[in-house]
Amino acid sequence: MSWLKRRINQLPRLDKAKVAFLITVIFCILSTLPVSCSKAPPTPQTSSSNQSNKEMIQGLFLNSSNLPTQDWSRIERFILNDPTVSGANIVVPWSAVDRSPDVSPQYDWSFVYQAAQPWIDAGKKVNILLWGAAQKSEQEFNNQPVTPAYVLKDTDTVSCQCKVNQGCEPNPPKTPVFWDQDYQDNYRKVIETAISEFSDKPWVGYFRFGIGVGAESYPANGVSYEKNPCTKKWEESSIGLSEEKWEEHSLDFIDFLGTLKTPKTILVTINNYGKSKEIARKLAAAAAEKGFGLGTQGLTQNAINLFNQGKTCYADWCVLFEQYDPKVVLEVQTAAQSNPAGKGRVGPLPPLLKFGLERGVDIFELYQAEWFVANDPNHHLHKKYGASYKKALEEAALALK
Repeated sequence: MSWLKRRINQLPRLDKAKVAFLITVIFCILSTLPVSCSKAPPTPQTSSSNQSNKEMIQGLFLNSSNLPTQDWSRIERFILNDPTVSGANIVVPWSAVDRSPDVSPQYDWSFVYQAAQPWIDAGKKVNILLWGAAQKSEQEFNNQPVTPAYVLKDTDTVSCQCKVNQGCEPNPPKTPVFWDQDYQDNYRKVIETAISEFSDKPWVGYFRFGIGVGAESYPANGVSYEKNPCTKKWEESSIGLSEEKWEEHSLDFIDFLGTLKTPKTILVTINNYGKSKEIARKLAAAAAEKGFGLGTQGLTQNAINLFNQGKTCYADWCVLFEQYDPKVVLEVQTAAQSNPAGKGRVGPLPPLLKFGLERGVDIFELYQAEWFVANDPNHHLHKKYGASYKKALEEAALALK
C-alpha cells in the first residue's frame, strides 16, 4: 500500500479523482459477484487511540508560528493566506495556561485561542504543541520560564545549554528532570485538560506533547552526546540520566498518552540518543502500536545522501517511515530553515519536499523562511530562488490534497 499511496499522491489532482472513481466502480462490481472466500479477521485494536478512528490530517504547516523569534508582520503578509499553507503550529508554553493549583479555575486557555484566531479566520488548521520546558532562553515568552514556577519549585532541574565546540548559553533556562514524579503528575494533568478543551474543535489538526524539551523527545538540545558539556551534568548521580532511564521515561509517557481519548491525531517525535538509534526504533514501534502519528525533525539533504548510499538517516526515520506508512500519519520538519544555494546540512527545499513525499510523509512542518523566499519580493533570495520555491510548495501542497 505504501507505493500505491505515493503514486496516487504524485498524480495530478484530476487524475487522482479519476483513479478514485475507477476504484469505486471496481469495488461495486466485485461486491455483486458470488464469491465464497472467508472473511478476514478484524485488525486487533490495541487502544482507543487507534489511527483508524482519527481525523486524517495532511499538508504544509508553518512551524512554531507564535514563538517570540518569529516575524509575525511578515507571516501575516506572506504566509497566512498562502493557499499552499494548511495551517500552523501553535507553541503553548505550559506556564501561559496554568495559573497554579491555588487558583480556580487552574487553567486559562485564552493564550491558545488568541494565538489561533488569525489562522481560524483564514480557514486554516491549528496544531497544538504543548511545551513543558523551553530548549533555550530566547524561546521563552515574556522572559518567563515555560515550566510553571510552582512546578520548578518542587522539581529537580538542570541549567545547561551548550553545543559541541560552540560554547554555552550564559543564562540557560531551568530544565526540569522530566521523569521526576512531581513534574509528571502536574504535566500529565495539563495534557489531559488540553485534550478535553480542544478535542472537539474543528479547527484543531493534531497534538504534539513534549516527552522532553519543546514538543520533542530528547532531554535537552544536544544532551546525550558524549562530547556535549551538558551531558555530564545530566548524568550526575543526583539526576541519573542514562540511555536506559530515557527509554524507560519515554515509553512510560507513550503509555500515558495511550490512555487519552481524542478524535485528533497525537504525534510522537523520534530522536537519537547520542549516536544510538535504538530508542527511536522502540518509540516508533510503541507509538505506532497505539495509532499515534510519527514525526522527526531530521529532514535534511544529508538524510537524502545517507539514504541513497544505503545508510541510516537520523533516528532511522527513512526506514521507519516506510515501515509504518500508511498505517499512521507521518510528519517531518526540516532540522533548520533550508538553504536555497545548497549549503549546509539542510540544503534546498525542493528536493527535501520530493524526498519526503517519496517516503510517505503526510505532514511537513516548515520554517517561515521557506515562504518568505517564495513570496516576499524584498527577500534577498527571492529573485534567484523564489520561483523554484513557490513551485515546490505548490506541488507538495497539491500532492497532499
